[in-house]
Amino acid sequence: MLRLYSNSATRLLRVLVCLLLSCSAQLANAASAPIYSAGGASGAQTIRTCTGILNPVCFGSVDNEELAADGNFNSAATIDVPLSLVGNSIRLRVNLASQAPANYRAGVVVRRQGGVLNLLNINLAGVLVIRTLKKSGSTSVVQESIPVSAELAGLVLGGSGSDPVRLEFVATKPFDQIEIEAGALLALGYKLDVFYAYAIDANVINTAQGYLSRFDAPSTSNYSTESKDNGITLCVNSNVSNPLNAVDNSLTNYATMGSLVDLSCPTTLQTQLEGTAPAGYDAGFVIGNGGLLDVSILKGLRLTTYLNGVAQESSGAGDLLSLKVLPGGQYAINFPTTKRYDRVEIRRTSLLGVLDNLRVYYGFGLEPRVFRDVDPLLSQFANPAGKFEVTTSSAVVCVNCSITDPQLAADNDLKNNYATVQTTLSVGGTVGLKMRLDGAGQAGNTAGVILGSGTELLDLNVLSNIRVRTYTGTPTSNGNTDGSVLVESATGSALLRLELLADGRQEISFLTTRDFDWVEVEFANGVSLLNDTRIYYGFAEDRPTGFPTNIVAPPAPLPVQLTAFNARANELAVDVTWKTAAEVNSDYFEVERSVTANQGFVTVGRVQAAGNTSSGREYALRDNDARQLPAGVLYYRLRQVDVDGTQVYSAVAVVTRKAAAVALVLYPNPAGSSDLVQVTLGTLPSADYEVAIYSLQGSLVSQQSVSARKTTIAVQGLRAGIYQVILRNAQGQQVATQRLALSGR
Repeated sequence: MLRLYSNSATRLLRVLVCLLLSCSAQLANAASAPIYSAGGASGAQTIRTCTGILNPVCFGSVDNEELAADGNFNSAATIDVPLSLVGNSIRLRVNLASQAPANYRAGVVVRRQGGVLNLLNINLAGVLVIRTLKKSGSTSVVQESIPVSAELAGLVLGGSGSDPVRLEFVATKPFDQIEIEAGALLALGYKLDVFYAYAIDANVINTAQGYLSRFDAPSTSNYSTESKDNGITLCVNSNVSNPLNAVDNSLTNYATMGSLVDLSCPTTLQTQLEGTAPAGYDAGFVIGNGGLLDVSILKGLRLTTYLNGVAQESSGAGDLLSLKVLPGGQYAINFPTTKRYDRVEIRRTSLLGVLDNLRVYYGFGLEPRVFRDVDPLLSQFANPAGKFEVTTSSAVVCVNCSITDPQLAADNDLKNNYATVQTTLSVGGTVGLKMRLDGAGQAGNTAGVILGSGTELLDLNVLSNIRVRTYTGTPTSNGNTDGSVLVESATGSALLRLELLADGRQEISFLTTRDFDWVEVEFANGVSLLNDTRIYYGFAEDRPTGFPTNIVAPPAPLPVQLTAFNARANELAVDVTWKTAAEVNSDYFEVERSVTANQGFVTVGRVQAAGNTSSGREYALRDNDARQLPAGVLYYRLRQVDVDGTQVYSAVAVVTRKAAAVALVLYPNPAGSSDLVQVTLGTLPSADYEVAIYSLQGSLVSQQSVSARKTTIAVQGLRAGIYQVILRNAQGQQVATQRLALSGR
């Protein structure tokens, strides 16, 4: 049964491995652009249930429905759910700017108005429902309908309404509309703000390159149950039953590793792969035990790779191992490699009872993008000055509530040092640490922090006292932002993920829906379990989901082994860097750029290659011509040419460049309600801009096009008060904002 995502209860733990090793041509997959609700009044529709014929009575209402589809992330439509009998509901449906394919996250961002509600003894299952639809002529066809979990509904409806909440699921069918249905609560009415809907690529991996232990006519030569140590056979049969099942062509059959009776004969199963996996591919097995497994099993297992019968690499004592939850009660256990291999081996090294009768389905050698983002963004800088900020809110009592050594969460040592939280002698208030990332996080990334503890592990119950936020802000001269504008936040076990890493540290994160480049973690003061919490670093990752069902052989080894290809914004210019592990008869590299992901690439520069080398090389090129292009997303790829004219293209790298802030001046300000207000821009618009005026309640009260540096806006008829004036570029992006005060004269 599909359920709306909630990161509570028995979330299994995984290991985060942030090692950049050799990888295939999919190294730098370009993220698909997010799709948001659009169309304003024509893109939103309220659907009410009515009773009666002559004098129909309709349930509920929606105020300013167009604000859920106006392109402004901060304005909201309001669903009014009155006190009523359970069973009544009201729906708000919004159009997306374009159709979203299957495997996209479909969701809405909402927040209930008002203070805390007492929801004790109220059944919240199905009170909120999210649907995807697809337009067909003048009608809409429901694609999927997913109820919000009771826990997440409780967070939305029962909380104080301080933070907007994302309600979403991964769609299995294409859609171009999203609908939220709000149902009545017994003896309670409520108002629910709906800010925007979104469709974002979930990075579901269906096809990947690699090899499995999969043979149409398996034999004893395709596996071994011998247990060896330094080439010496310890025992011939190490208590593995049905080992042939781990190398046949069925991926649902399994061998069983029996209980470990004698450590001198550790239970061992080695499987042959269909081919030789390249260096950098993750080696591992798909396993299970008919129940639940967690990260504790990693200390009791060791994986080893072989090439032509000779051991190549081992996972050690579990510190490099990763455990990934798969459908159907299966798990992938794997580690990154640096050498080629054609066999993988799993050995039990512990008497841990949960490893008894472990099922081994098959071995694999798969490209690393199946398991992780190979190029995550981190709060990692050689000089951390200006890359962090300690944040606090008022407290009743605050004795030494602070962050000590905050710069250590933004330096380039991710493992050995950390900032430390001090909160014990405090009542009320919060303390936090904001960290800049070394690149621009994109909508859909996982944003979070790596934490540690000097005492005991954090658990799900403490997540209500931790909040993770993302920020952006005014662009600075170095191509980043000042982090002054809050983008999104998450708190509590229903929204935050808590995961244990192999080295004992913990990761707290959430899935984003908008771009960002700063991450903050905030702690409630006075919670003893949070005192002395260690903050190692913040991160953003384009994290893969799912597990490939279609495995294809990797291409033949190339003369040039490309191990990294990245593009990073430098103001409006772009720095392109790449690394090679070895080169044979290489001639030159050409960097190509496009404004779309799949076509229209043009050459922006050429770099001479090393020719022949067995050692690693690093290359760089700055695309200064990108300064002439409008701010936004650009796509880069690398064309490698050999001396014989053979050419190979890399995968596409994506980079987001943010323009310097546009000056917006209003005069007079304050103004009288009979005045004409002059709008002056710092630069001449490159295309038609739009200036819009919103009330502090988020209602759009005026908008008009701007094509010159100076124009006037009429404010006649507006009531006295404070208004927000927003300037958007031709792409609908907000580029400047200013408050306008009207005196009512």
